[in-house]
Amino acid sequence: MAAFPAPSGIHDPRAPALPGQRTLRDFAAAFFTFTLVADAAYARTVILMWQDFASWMLFAGLVAGGLSVLLWLGSLAMHRHRPHWPVVILNLLVLVAALVNSLVHAGDGWTAIVPWGIGLSVVTCLLMLASAVLSRLAFRHDHP
Repeated sequence: MAAFPAPSGIHDPRAPALPGQRTLRDFAAAFFTFTLVADAAYARTVILMWQDFASWMLFAGLVAGGLSVLLWLGSLAMHRHRPHWPVVILNLLVLVAALVNSLVHAGDGWTAIVPWGIGLSVVTCLLMLASAVLSRLAFRHDHP
């Protein structure tokens, strides 16, 4: 189960998606999850390398997530499928939380990670999890 589902909210492989959309979505989920891991490593070791890793992973996740959204919008315009709006809203909240987290991580040292940076990383991961669960439930409801 992907942690950051396609904004359409459907995991159906037959659902229309432009090539690369799901791959970029999965990369964004991995980058955001590894940001949390890097934050935890920094909080435990206070080695600045982990802060840099977290910042770069946030940046890469935002780029991958943004490109996935652009591909989804293209797919929506071309195929005119009906999205599951609660999942779309959760996915947008994931990107907003990650953007705010990236701004927090731009600070120096300990204050960039503890407590707000790691807290926003946790919120981002929890939003991704909620989106995945809601997406899975929507797919089961729409396709018995």
